[in-house]
Amino acid sequence: MNDRTDTRRVTAALAFLIGRTVRNRIVAQFKRVKTPRYAVALLFGVAYLWLVFLRPGGVGAASGNAIAPVSTTLGTVAGFGLTVAIIFWWLRGGVQGSLAFQPAEVQFLFTAPVTRRALLAYKILRSQLLIVINAVIWAFLIRRWGVSLPGPERFATAWGFFTVLSLHRLGTALVQLPPLRGPRKAILIAAKLLAASAFAAIVIGALPVLRQLGSSDYSDSFAAFRRTLELPPLRYVLLPMRLVIAPIMASTSEQWAKAFAIVIGIIAVHVVWVFSMRVPFEEAATVASAEMAKRIAAFKNRRGGGSAAIVTVKVKRDWLPLAPLGRPAVAITWKNTLALTRAGSLQSAVVLVVLLAVITRLISATSHGTAGAELALPYLILAAFALFMGPRAVRNDLRQDLPNLPLLKTFPLSGAVLVLAEMASPTLVLAVFQGLMLVVAYFVAPATLRDKWDTATTVVVFVLVPLGLLAVNAVSIGIQNGAAVLFPGWVRLGPDAGGLEAMGQNLLLTFGSMFALLLALIVPMGVTVGATFLNGPAHGAPAIAVAGVIAIAVLIGEIWWLITALGRVFERMDPAALT
Repeated sequence: MNDRTDTRRVTAALAFLIGRTVRNRIVAQFKRVKTPRYAVALLFGVAYLWLVFLRPGGVGAASGNAIAPVSTTLGTVAGFGLTVAIIFWWLRGGVQGSLAFQPAEVQFLFTAPVTRRALLAYKILRSQLLIVINAVIWAFLIRRWGVSLPGPERFATAWGFFTVLSLHRLGTALVQLPPLRGPRKAILIAAKLLAASAFAAIVIGALPVLRQLGSSDYSDSFAAFRRTLELPPLRYVLLPMRLVIAPIMASTSEQWAKAFAIVIGIIAVHVVWVFSMRVPFEEAATVASAEMAKRIAAFKNRRGGGSAAIVTVKVKRDWLPLAPLGRPAVAITWKNTLALTRAGSLQSAVVLVVLLAVITRLISATSHGTAGAELALPYLILAAFALFMGPRAVRNDLRQDLPNLPLLKTFPLSGAVLVLAEMASPTLVLAVFQGLMLVVAYFVAPATLRDKWDTATTVVVFVLVPLGLLAVNAVSIGIQNGAAVLFPGWVRLGPDAGGLEAMGQNLLLTFGSMFALLLALIVPMGVTVGATFLNGPAHGAPAIAVAGVIAIAVLIGEIWWLITALGRVFERMDPAALT
C-alpha cells in the first residue's frame, strides 16, 4: 500500500513538473508579447505562417472529403534516408544524446526517490512536448507538398513518425550502454549483424543505379532508383520504415486508419521494449546532459555569430596572423573574421560550392557536351543570393558585439572608425565569395558566350566587378548595422534566437533592409544614367568603365556618409538602450 502511494505521489509530482514547465513557457511568451515591438513582430510572424502554410486554396488543399494520393517520391526518399540513418545508429552508436535531461532535472530528479522506470516515463513524456510542436509544424509543411490528408490526420501521421524515431533512438541508446553483458550483449551483437547485412544489401542493390546518375535524364535515373528499392532484398530492408511512413501515402481515410493502426502498434512495441530494459543509465544520462548543454550554448552562440565550438580546441592562427602591435581597428576585423570561421560558415560555404560542382558535372554529363549557359546558372544564382541575403546571414559585426556595448566604448577608437572596423569583415568575406562564384561561372560558361566580349571589355569588367561588389556589400552591411544601432530593440543581437515574434522581426528587417538597399542603389544608378546620357553615344569598354566608376564613386560617398552618421549615433548610445 505504501509503495502504491509513493508511486502515485511521484507520478503526481512529475506530472506537475511537466505541466508547470509548459505553463511557464506560455506565460513567458505572453509577457514578451506585451511589449509593442514584440506584438507587432508576432503579428507579422503569424501573417507569414498564414500566407505560406494556412492560406486556403494553396498547394495540397483538399476538396471536400476526397484525399488525393501523394507522390511516391516523398515516401521513397524518406524511407531510404531514414533506414540508412537507423542502420548507422546501430553500427556506429552515438545516440547517447537521447538520454539527456535538463541540468536541473539531473540535479534534482536523479537524487530523488524516483525509479528508473519513472525517469524513463518522464523522459518520454517530456520529449512529447517537442514532438507535438514538430508534428504541428510538419502537418502544415507536408500539406504544401501535396499531402491532402485532413489536418488531424496529418498531425497524427507526423506525431507517429517522430514518436517512433524518438523511442527507437532511446531504445538503441539503452541497448548500447556499457557494460554489455547477458541478453543485452546478445541483442546488440544480433542487431549489429542485421544492420551490417542491411547496409550491404543497400550498397549492392543501389550502387549500380547511383553510379549511373547523370548519364541519363534525372527523372529516368530516379525512376530506376525507385524501381530498385521495390525489388528484393532492398524491399525487405526498407519494409519497417515503409510501415512507419505508410499513413502519409494513403489515398482514402480507410487506408489511412489501417496504416496508422500499424504505427500505433509499432509505438506500443517500442514502449514495451524501452521499459523492459532495466539498465543503470544515470551516469550516461548525466554525461549526455552536460554535452547537450554545451551543444545548446554553442548553437545559440553560432546564431549570434560567435564560436560554435563544443569542446576546447587549439585555434591555429598561422593562416591569419595578427601582429602584436598595430591599429585597434584591424584587431576588431581580425576578431570578427575568426568568429566567422569558428562558427562553421566557411565550412558550409565550401560544402555548398562542392555540391554546386557536382550539380554542374551532372548537368554536363546529362547534356552530352551540348550544355550552354545553364552550367553557369547555379553559380550566378548563389552569387545573387549572397549579394542580397548574405548581409542578413553573416552577422560578425555590431549585431554580434552590441551586447558588449560597455566594453566597446572603452576601445581607443572613434565611433566612425569602430563602425568601419565592425563592417569590414562581413563586407570583405561576402565580396570574396561572390567574386569567386562569378569567376567560376565565367569559366564554366561555354567559350562561345565568353567570346562575345572583347579583351578590353573583359579587363574592365574584371576590374570593376570586385570594386562594385565591395561597395554594394558595404552599403548593405551598413544598413544592417544601422538598424542595430538605431533600433536595438528590433534587431536580434547576440545569440538570442527568440520565438515566433523573432520570425516577424526578421521579416520586418528583411523587407526594410531590402527597401533601404534599393533606395541606396537608386542614386548611383540615376547619376550613372545621367552621366551616360550626357557623355553621348559611347559604347563598349569605355562606356562601361565610365558608368562603373561613377556608380562606385557615388556608392563610396554613401558608405562614407553612412559610417560617419552611425559613428555619431554609436558615440551617443547608452547601454541601457539595449535592455
